[in-house]
Amino acid sequence: MPHSVKSGVLIFFMKKLLVLSVLIVLALCGFSQGPFSPPADSVGTTAIYKDSSIVAAWVQSCVINRGPQHVPNSSSPLATVGNEQSVYGAPDGDVLSLGDGGSVIIELIEPLANHPSYDFAVFENGLVDQGTGGHFLELAFVEVSSDGVNFYRFPNESLTPTDVQTNPFGYTNASEIHNLAGKYSVGYGTPFDLDDMDTVVGLDVLNITHIKIIDVVGSIDPTYASYDSYGRMVNDPFPTSFTSGGFDLDAVAIVDSSFITGLYAPMLSDIIVYPNPVQNVLNIDINDPNFQVTVLDLQGRAVLFDNSNLKQIRMESLPDGIYFVKIVGENQSFLKKVIKL
Repeated sequence: MPHSVKSGVLIFFMKKLLVLSVLIVLALCGFSQGPFSPPADSVGTTAIYKDSSIVAAWVQSCVINRGPQHVPNSSSPLATVGNEQSVYGAPDGDVLSLGDGGSVIIELIEPLANHPSYDFAVFENGLVDQGTGGHFLELAFVEVSSDGVNFYRFPNESLTPTDVQTNPFGYTNASEIHNLAGKYSVGYGTPFDLDDMDTVVGLDVLNITHIKIIDVVGSIDPTYASYDSYGRMVNDPFPTSFTSGGFDLDAVAIVDSSFITGLYAPMLSDIIVYPNPVQNVLNIDINDPNFQVTVLDLQGRAVLFDNSNLKQIRMESLPDGIYFVKIVGENQSFLKKVIKL
């Protein structure tokens, strides 16, 4: 074959390889949009920033059960980074590494009751690659208990493809993850809503005493794999066979949207807002002749205000995401989480 022909063939295959590499990088960096909330730095995210005004308190008590650094190795040492103190207080980069399948049980000083909003948030130290925009995320299951003995897992989903193992420093698309801690990068908590658990037999969502966080073993080998609520393997960085292996817990926040408004009254049944989720117009069913409506974002900032007593609020101008609708009448008040699509 002439040299020029060989060069042309080589260039052709090099171009094909380059295109394939670009496609792989785009996929790994999570640039495609899945069905769930996007990364913390994206419009429409549900991520709760560590300094958000809806943070009411930080946990201060836990019991640790470490997992190995590399579960396929029967003689693997346990993860060693961090201790109980690493979990306490606001996120500060001092983390507790759980190891493969390790867990931590947090005992709440005061029982947590289900509110009409998110109830707590879990913070990990996931990283964002500033060069590619890819998100390095380590995931964990979250369970709650109202007696400290029987724990119940939040329903969760992972749509991350499982044909190729995510490597130890690989990326995960947050929009393909739902109700798994670690979905968001450092400084941003993954929120959990006890509304998801209010039909679980044996659990009192008005008296949650313990929160349990369990490392997801992200292997796609069925011998070691972890599975979501629908029986799908959860693919996340694996193996992480080092002292800080597994989920790195930074903090757990108790959140309450009432703190962003000074509104502590319970949600009253004679006020209804619909549809939820909403795309354009939110309808308000209220008997009070005089009322004010304020729509707030997850940071507690008012993004819409109306005191005209109209029973329809136009929301089409707002970015997709999670909001709180606050309604104050002459003799009643109301607070409701609303999803804008």
